[in-house]
Amino acid sequence: MSTNNIEIPVESKSTVDIKSTASFKNNSVRVLRDYQRQFSTREFKARGYLLKRCESCLLGISKCVCGLVPQVESNLGVCMLMYHAEYYKPSNTGQLICDVIKDNYAFRWQRTELEPELEKLLTDEQWYPIIVFPHDNVEVERQIQQVPTSLELGSRRPLLVFLDGTWRQAKKMFVKSPYLAKLPVLQVSHKAKGDYQLREAYHDHHLSTVEVAAEIFKQVGELTMAENLTHLFQVFRDNYKEFKR
Repeated sequence: MSTNNIEIPVESKSTVDIKSTASFKNNSVRVLRDYQRQFSTREFKARGYLLKRCESCLLGISKCVCGLVPQVESNLGVCMLMYHAEYYKPSNTGQLICDVIKDNYAFRWQRTELEPELEKLLTDEQWYPIIVFPHDNVEVERQIQQVPTSLELGSRRPLLVFLDGTWRQAKKMFVKSPYLAKLPVLQVSHKAKGDYQLREAYHDHHLSTVEVAAEIFKQVGELTMAENLTHLFQVFRDNYKEFKR
């Protein structure tokens, strides 16, 4: 499997149990990327595509961050709902979230249908799904300011659903996904400006997916996981920028 020539898949109705593949050490974003390659029809040449990359984190082999931090057991779970081809981009930070938390899931966003495995996850009585997205034009009754506590949820566990793509793409996913229309929506926006620096933000107050996740982890008391993610992100960002030149 080569990551020097990354490919974009065509639309597919096939599904995969992302938990059953061990090739990327329980990182669902990387498993999703690997799975989607079989439906590829043309090459996707990201900037620096001639660079010899790690097949897992997509950084240059000499700057690989795989195994830099451990995965942590948590009451939280994360689900990355990813825009088409986002999982192929070397600048994607959603993969880093899955590197730090054991219960992680990833799915390719589809506008017109709900993938069976995603539906199963969102309706599982074990989980309480929460969309992580700014509150712009969201009904007041859906807005929440913090992740509910264990006392509030009883036997259910918070499942953070991240809409992973550019800000325009994330808004499109939010607006055009009827299966998300009734889920509660959490906003994290107290930081004035993100430190992402890998792509241009649409607004200065926009944070990357990984920065938002770290803020939520802090708020719910998962300090070790937040520190691990912040450290991993900083190393990833710096290593990526070395080769970006």
